[in-house]
Amino acid sequence: MAYTITKKIRFDDVDGAGIVYYPQFFHLCHAAFEDFFDEATPVSYPDLITKKRLGFPTVSISSDFIAPLVYGDTAIIKLAIKNIGKSSLVFGYRIRRKSDSELCFTAEVTTVAMSLDSMKSVPISQEYRTLFEKLLEA
Repeated sequence: MAYTITKKIRFDDVDGAGIVYYPQFFHLCHAAFEDFFDEATPVSYPDLITKKRLGFPTVSISSDFIAPLVYGDTAIIKLAIKNIGKSSLVFGYRIRRKSDSELCFTAEVTTVAMSLDSMKSVPISQEYRTLFEKLLEA
């Protein structure tokens, strides 16, 4: 099962050519990541960081830029979990243009559960593992 959000492409998302500036695709992915925690887990991402002192920093990323998005487009961002390790999660992202469903961008992002106090990786708790398994791609 995938988690999906939509985002309108704003003027500050595009470059001088009028297309989404490539780092903004990563920003769109991270917006879906944060919204996933806010909506699909019992704790918001800000609370996870500030109160639980747990983060999921990116340690590896690969991506493909397939088709442009332009100012005014609406992006559909789908997040799925591809793998759950002892301390790591691999997220898969697919961004499509809403108007014609064209695939514009894909990414695979590996994150690691990290204590923000020790700055060291920690095992993913059973509570979160159970939540993440609901989004595990078959």
